[in-house]
Amino acid sequence: MNMRRDMMTYVAAALIAAALLTAVWMGFAAFSRQLTSVENVLFQILMLAAGISGSFIFGRNSSLRAAREVIRPHARSAFRRALSLYKSLYGLSIRIESLQEEGRDPRLDLVRAIVDEQIVAGLDAMEDWRDIIEDDVDEILERYGE
Repeated sequence: MNMRRDMMTYVAAALIAAALLTAVWMGFAAFSRQLTSVENVLFQILMLAAGISGSFIFGRNSSLRAAREVIRPHARSAFRRALSLYKSLYGLSIRIESLQEEGRDPRLDLVRAIVDEQIVAGLDAMEDWRDIIEDDVDEILERYGE
């Protein structure tokens, strides 16, 4: 994801540079001779298209980066809560399994199925957070021994 964002930043910079180079090229061409109306329009369309495209891509990348920085502290704490709930459910699942082995109550099968569904939902939630704060998720998992 970061590599794609970096590549798009380079594309945006290249487009903005192309718009500037077109402006310089148009200036040199205008000093050396009289430009035709078609040449003027083509130069301006080229500069406009490259400039707007580059600015749009650069602005979108900048806003995404800023949004991630704003959401990062909240996402980290929300991920830690999801991890804590997952661990609790996993521990409960292990306890239910040990009770089942002792043969205490056949209704535990239903309870275990419900707990296992919640464990899967917790794993999905943690993967969703990985989409937003991938590096932070890896750091938190490493810190908490997962």
